[in-house]
Amino acid sequence: MLRDRDFKRRFTDVFQSYSFRFDNIFGQDSNTQDIYYKVVRPVTMAAMHGYNGTALVYGQTTSGKTYTMLGTPDKPGILPCTLCDIFTQIKKDKEHEYSISVSYMEIYNEVINDLLVPGSTNLKVKDDANEGVVVAGLRKELLKGFEEAIDLVNYGEEHRCYRETSVHDNSSRSHTIFKVYIENKSKGESMIKKSCLNLVDLAGSERLNEFDMRVEVTGEAGYINKSLFVLTNVINRLAEGKGGYIPYRDSKLTRVLSIALGGNSLTSIICTVSPAIMNFHQTLSTLRFATRAKIVENAPKINQVCFFLMGIVC
Repeated sequence: MLRDRDFKRRFTDVFQSYSFRFDNIFGQDSNTQDIYYKVVRPVTMAAMHGYNGTALVYGQTTSGKTYTMLGTPDKPGILPCTLCDIFTQIKKDKEHEYSISVSYMEIYNEVINDLLVPGSTNLKVKDDANEGVVVAGLRKELLKGFEEAIDLVNYGEEHRCYRETSVHDNSSRSHTIFKVYIENKSKGESMIKKSCLNLVDLAGSERLNEFDMRVEVTGEAGYINKSLFVLTNVINRLAEGKGGYIPYRDSKLTRVLSIALGGNSLTSIICTVSPAIMNFHQTLSTLRFATRAKIVENAPKINQVCFFLMGIVC
């Protein structure tokens, strides 16, 4: 067993030959609210005004992904902070009218399940002429307030796939995407701004051979690895900036998130890492992923449509 002093020295020595630069770095003393306000809140506020947005959490199991996204009742994570912020801003804004709807899905073994409708599984991804890539049959719930939104989050989490592994006794084994659909109209005007905000909690990025899971669920880990491999491949192709074919369709995850990866979206990626020496290779892999993702340039724009009211005079 290494003493704290020895541990810190060895960890520093291992990483001293590597250099990374990111927009924000949070230590172990940071809290989820700090992360939300510095990284995700700008995306949330932009979404309130018609920009698509995405906040994605990536990292290995036990590094704090789901905690960062969901938090606890006393220390709320990115998702509840986002919902609270949205409804707080709506109450303050007297110049606009808003409509807020949400959906909650998981991608498990390359199958899309609706977490708000238990039993609604194997949903199909389709291209829509007006909305782009959509998940057909995914339920949208119109919200009235923050408490109703949190109830839906908790309901969805009850139906998410978790499993005990050798490194975590309650590990999320699926990717989840919580979608917030925002419509914003200035009072007395005919223009509506529409946006979609994706809050994404990915399954663990560790390699299969680092788990001692039972044989019957190794296929599950294989699906996770495949979808994250495709995600990394998409990021790499976009980071190269050479254009050409981008393999979005090689995975349900990347196809659903295609707008967030090099498309019409403001996207923030939060990478969680472990300080343990035993996780050195996974930590290094995560930092390299983050470095490549930082190079990718999206092209966000305000999404607005015009509607007409027709009057009939007798």
